[in-house]
Amino acid sequence: MIKLIASDMDGTLLNDSHMISEENLKAIKKAQDIGKHFTIVTGRDYDAVKPYLEECNLRCECILSNGAEYRDIDGNVIESIYMNKKSVKLIFDILNEEGLYIQLMSNKGSYITNKQSDKEALIDRFKLFNPKMNEEEVIEFIEKFHKSRKMNYIDDVYEFLESDSEILKIITFNNDVELIARVKDRLRENISDIAVASTFSNDIEISHIEAQKGLILAKAIEKMGIDKSEVIVLGDSFNDYSMFTEFENSFAMENAIPEIKKIAKYITDSNENDGVAKAIYKVLE
Repeated sequence: MIKLIASDMDGTLLNDSHMISEENLKAIKKAQDIGKHFTIVTGRDYDAVKPYLEECNLRCECILSNGAEYRDIDGNVIESIYMNKKSVKLIFDILNEEGLYIQLMSNKGSYITNKQSDKEALIDRFKLFNPKMNEEEVIEFIEKFHKSRKMNYIDDVYEFLESDSEILKIITFNNDVELIARVKDRLRENISDIAVASTFSNDIEISHIEAQKGLILAKAIEKMGIDKSEVIVLGDSFNDYSMFTEFENSFAMENAIPEIKKIAKYITDSNENDGVAKAIYKVLE
């Protein structure tokens, strides 16, 4: 019997308008009403998830920053896996050498570097996912998005290392996918204690090697007295891979990358067609 449903957000629970559909929400609450646990498992930090929970009146556990943080239904931090600061410095060195934007997720909030080239990279990234917006609209969207996430700007990432803040995750991106692939290789070759993943082909998400979605979810269910066979996982992208190797009952979205579809036990519908809801109903039946 399935006792817990764990779902990725972007490309999975959220549709292409970055919303939880009415049908997905209805299915989640139906499962919760009959005693099933529902857990969001995402690369986002808590400030980027909380507005969805409040808007949908949804209470659930959250695994955040690709597995670097686990919070209970009240938003309390239960477990955190921080990055080694010596490794973080090496990451900064490589990203700076390549001229890449840097975003940090820490135990004291999220931070973004403040160079003009970084601002341009942000605009390019948001244009890619919002092609109908002109540049002025994209800039306005970014400002609102960062305000909602309580994003702070910093001029020197190395100074941040001298503070008492702990780093959960580092993100960078560039529309040059060959550059991104090369940097991922450099990171893996030079730093042994990190996990290097992606949500899209043009980004890199870096965390401690033990801070992976599947690993922290396995720890969480053990504490809850739930067996792996009693869990289903849903996802679509590279940063969901560890969930699909840790848990047999896996659902890939129809829009998932081939690598996820290949190892999934089931394929559900796309994120645009309530794929999460359809997977939940299949399990409840």
